[in-house]
Amino acid sequence: MIIQARLPFAVAAICALLLAPTAMAQIYVNGTLSSGPTSDSGVAAPTGANWSELQHDTGNTAEANTSAGYSVASGQFRLADDFTVPATENWTLTAVNIFTYKTGSPATPSPFTASTLQIWNGRPGDAGAAVLCGDTTTNVLASSTDASLFRLFNSVAPPPGSATGTTRRIWRNQLTVPAACAGAGFFTAGSTYWISWDSTDSAAGAHFAPSKVVVGTRNPGGNARQLTVSSTTWTDVIDVGNPATAPDYPQDFPFTLEGTVSSNNDLIFRNNFDM
Repeated sequence: MIIQARLPFAVAAICALLLAPTAMAQIYVNGTLSSGPTSDSGVAAPTGANWSELQHDTGNTAEANTSAGYSVASGQFRLADDFTVPATENWTLTAVNIFTYKTGSPATPSPFTASTLQIWNGRPGDAGAAVLCGDTTTNVLASSTDASLFRLFNSVAPPPGSATGTTRRIWRNQLTVPAACAGAGFFTAGSTYWISWDSTDSAAGAHFAPSKVVVGTRNPGGNARQLTVSSTTWTDVIDVGNPATAPDYPQDFPFTLEGTVSSNNDLIFRNNFDM
């Protein structure tokens, strides 16, 4: 018996159901920033907030990461990181959420006033990698909200560690996906894409993007990149560690994607099955 021949209407209905997009939602998370409500040294974060503390490897308090953030100021630097669409899905994206802090900024309002976004079909700086949408001039910042996180250097490693404090308040900046990439199912199953972005603050000054946190390890596993605009050179984002003799580790940036997902699981109905 050929299922596809005997049940064409049922197959069509099931395929339509599987291919229907889900409701608009957060569909991808590229790591976290939170290290918890208590610092390694035992200090509680402000009520309702968490620390984002640079890490040392579990059991090794002689070394710690040392880069609280990486420059992302518009016209000077850009950052980039990647995501891969699962093999059984197609994605429609509406927004990218990235995280940024400006040392010493007040609790309100947000210091961030603009951001640009590009989406690439390959790793920026590599031969053949091309921009699919976006540019380095159009402001796509839709909102900037307090992430209830404070960036810290490690408070115990290497001894005596660093003081805790709330001068590095992290903001969640929502960027609108450029129209050329916002079509239904534009991001296709099994494909890898890269986002690149920069930001501007109200004083047009220095500010930074914190790398992601994996508690208990200096090496979160990463492949993020940074562009120095003046030299047009993309380089890997590295934390060189404290002290200088500590190993260097590549880093990644936390970001989230919002949109809808369409399933690609109708493949099982594309063949005839003898029963």
